[in-house]
Amino acid sequence: MYTRFYGFSEKPFNVTPDPKFLYLTPSHREVLASMIYGIKEKKGFISITGEVGTGKTTLIYTLLNNLNEKIKTVLIFHTTTTFEQLLKNILLELELPIVDESKTGLLHQLNEYLIQLLSREETLAIIIDEAQNLPKEVMEELRMLSNLETSKSKLLQIVLVGQPELGTKLDSDDLRQLKQRVAIRRQIKPLSQEDCKKYIEHRLNLVGSNSSEVFTSDAISLICKYSQGIPRTINIICDNAFLIGYGLSQKKVGVPIINEVIGDLDSSLLLEKPIHPRVADTLVSFPSPLKTAPLYNRVASTIFSGPILLLICLGLLTLLGMLFLQNSFTKTPDIPYPTAIRKAKKLPVETPKPSVNSELSSNVSPALIKAESNVHSSSTKPEPVTKESSKLISAPSATSTTSKAEDKIKETVSVKKDDCIFYLAQRYYHMNNETLADLILEVNPEITNANLIRVNEQIKIPEITEESLIITSPDNTYKIYLGTFQTPDAAKPYSREATVMKKEIEIIPRKVSPTDTWYRVVLGKFNNRDESLKAVSILKQKGLLPSFGNYQRPNLNQGYRRENNG
Repeated sequence: MYTRFYGFSEKPFNVTPDPKFLYLTPSHREVLASMIYGIKEKKGFISITGEVGTGKTTLIYTLLNNLNEKIKTVLIFHTTTTFEQLLKNILLELELPIVDESKTGLLHQLNEYLIQLLSREETLAIIIDEAQNLPKEVMEELRMLSNLETSKSKLLQIVLVGQPELGTKLDSDDLRQLKQRVAIRRQIKPLSQEDCKKYIEHRLNLVGSNSSEVFTSDAISLICKYSQGIPRTINIICDNAFLIGYGLSQKKVGVPIINEVIGDLDSSLLLEKPIHPRVADTLVSFPSPLKTAPLYNRVASTIFSGPILLLICLGLLTLLGMLFLQNSFTKTPDIPYPTAIRKAKKLPVETPKPSVNSELSSNVSPALIKAESNVHSSSTKPEPVTKESSKLISAPSATSTTSKAEDKIKETVSVKKDDCIFYLAQRYYHMNNETLADLILEVNPEITNANLIRVNEQIKIPEITEESLIITSPDNTYKIYLGTFQTPDAAKPYSREATVMKKEIEIIPRKVSPTDTWYRVVLGKFNNRDESLKAVSILKQKGLLPSFGNYQRPNLNQGYRRENNG
């Protein structure tokens, strides 16, 4: 809803555990490294604890993406279960047919599978999320699984991930034998104030923005204070703040909006425990959000009290009665459902016709407006782009390079379970975005749906260099592939660079799935390859090429004011 208004490529503060948005604080980095080390070195039991919303599940998905093919993994997240059901779930996740459903039969089958893995120099890691909910009896029987071992190493690695209550359970006298077998115990700590600011900046950078563009400094300090360093709470506050800011047409979120968000949120979302010392030492003092709540909140508390409330209720009942009698004689015409209601009722949703964004048009060069107008017809949707017309690397065409992508393949990989294009980008480039995903799709034309790749499918991973972003046109001129984005608005940060270089920006729609269209942004024309390479180097240094990371959206409005006044 608010992404276009703030110029985001997608929502930066969703609460889903997306590894794409993982920000590794020193604490998170230590925990992730400990899990990888403990599994690879076959340490047996590993315990990871952290408060609600500190990023435990996100770290789990990141862990799964960083383990090699020699390590088989099973993720268990339903923990209110019996030991026998837990064993069944493990075997089913391993796609093994259950031969004997008794506890003895299940243990025997698992042991046979582990011996097979040992013969292939492979290992099995079972990761149990929300492990604090495991009954003590089940946890004690889990200890028995650690008896599946050789004289040199454990056959089975078990990672217990949960809230602080998990640590309390392990410290109890009933589970002291299990505690002795836990080789690694780590705790995810809340973010410090500095880490909190970097976390917000990190997520905004990933969607093409930055904190100074959409937040005041006091607003960020207030978010850090009330979130108490809990990433999930930061996400909830920021997401609601942008929603309110969008409703008020405020491009920059300040303290009043944050106060309103905190006042509206259920108090259970914010931890009642003392703020972590690392956060408390540097917090800025702000008035209570309840004291600075909007005037209408205080007025409402006065109106909806005592006799006044009773009179209002009687008036409403009278009004409803009159409307009922009127509707009995008058047929109400059909009113189309709003989009959100149509989705809830599973009714067809009418897709609005695309149009040139008015805000974008007022701030960018005529060349950019012309390019976007070509993409968005006034009466039709952008036409789906075929494989031939969407190629970045297939000469000769206006948007292709002379070199073949296949000549610069970094690696050919086999797709594993739960892999996707973005996970592959994260694994081999240590970052992910639509640009990297598009470059992978480019050298794998057999993939017609960016959201669907098959297990064991062979996928080429291209090597990305400055040279690979150069596009040779049929007239022997050159263009630069700047990046691929979810909306045409992403071309906006490049408009000033295009003006300075006296070049034009092209926006090329690219159909990446039956329902998704991305947009490639191309800059040109350049007279020779050296000139285009120099421009690539300049754009790279300014952080404007998502292919190389550090992509930050500049404050364009300030830049245009300087130009207009100068």
